[in-house]
Amino acid sequence: MEAVKEKCANVERILSSQLKGIARDAGFDNWEVERCDVRPAAQGLSGFLGDHFKLDLHLRKDNTIRIIHLFAKFLPLLNIPKAKLVMESNFFQREALMYDLFDKLGVYNDQNPWCPKALRFNETLVVMPDLSYEGYRNVAKLECLDLQHVRAVVTSMAKFHAAFACYEANRNCDLQHPHSFYDEHREGLMDKSFMDSPWLRAAAKLTYNFLKEFSTKQLDRSVEKIMIELFIDTCNDLRQREDSLNVLIHRDLWTNNIMFRYDGTHPTDAVMLDFQCVRYGPPAFDIMIFLYLTTSRKFRLAHEMEVLNHYYTVFTHCLDDVTKGKLKDYNYGRWDLFNWCEKARRFAMMETLAIHPFVLMEEHVAEETFDNPDTFVKYNDEDRSGPVLKHARENETYRSRQLEHAEEFVDRYVYKLI
Repeated sequence: MEAVKEKCANVERILSSQLKGIARDAGFDNWEVERCDVRPAAQGLSGFLGDHFKLDLHLRKDNTIRIIHLFAKFLPLLNIPKAKLVMESNFFQREALMYDLFDKLGVYNDQNPWCPKALRFNETLVVMPDLSYEGYRNVAKLECLDLQHVRAVVTSMAKFHAAFACYEANRNCDLQHPHSFYDEHREGLMDKSFMDSPWLRAAAKLTYNFLKEFSTKQLDRSVEKIMIELFIDTCNDLRQREDSLNVLIHRDLWTNNIMFRYDGTHPTDAVMLDFQCVRYGPPAFDIMIFLYLTTSRKFRLAHEMEVLNHYYTVFTHCLDDVTKGKLKDYNYGRWDLFNWCEKARRFAMMETLAIHPFVLMEEHVAEETFDNPDTFVKYNDEDRSGPVLKHARENETYRSRQLEHAEEFVDRYVYKLI
């Protein structure tokens, strides 16, 4: 409780000089700020690359009072080792780059934009409207998405990819020496986790230990070494490709990073949040990562081709003539997308195995496990098997979701190397 109070006090201090500007950017110019109420966004850890809060900004103009409801994300305020990791990995810088780009893309001219408009963003914070007051909500993190929800997300994803593809194609037409967005921002878009890193090796080690404890598959000790080598090799799958269209991809679309608006029980719109992990590469990687993070193997067997067809239809519908010509240059037809999705499958499965132990864990347990400065380095870089296996013994859904992916990864890729 004392830590929560200290975090909220830090948020109030950091924002004190910015509140009037935030109000102005939200459409309330010349309104006086009376106060700002700050509270945690969730009871526990709702995000892993920053501290999340909800703000109620109280404004007055003459005798009229308004309250603006906001969501804010900050560089970790008390966990120094985590804050250092987040800074060194450029997560907030990457997201600031995206929100600056979204203004150029004209995203907010759409009646139903696929991302929220940030009111403030820099290398330590992001402030935006609280979409829950606009009728949006998340799906519970341990639930798998059904076809209606998947189609809503894929529609937004296709619009995102198409908007960027059009931006880059048209920009390069105007340049004497065309170059990619990635060429300009290569260092900022570098992912320091999905490479040969202590974090990735710990993820592979955990996957092996998870299988040893919960799977009926017979795996000897050599599989741990194979798993580590596979994880490292798979990282190279996601990169800028000369033989494909390349776009910015979200690369982190698990359920907390997606909010839905509904007509009754039917999801009509999906908004993508948290662009801290964006990468540059073939669009297929975003689709497959999303499907593995949010759906079951049974769902993918039944609906994967339908989802890919829906994506391609929306994507091509949103392209201008210049960008459609670029697709022809790269032979990026419908079947080419299907082939790229198969190439992206291995990375999607590996990423899911790496981050599911974090994101599927209940918020209060995740906070105790992964937000403790005293154990952060140990669980991040050395071995997180202990707390993850403990929680998997206690929570059947947490266990079964991860076991299903781990066993599929073994079936598809590990057995070939034994």
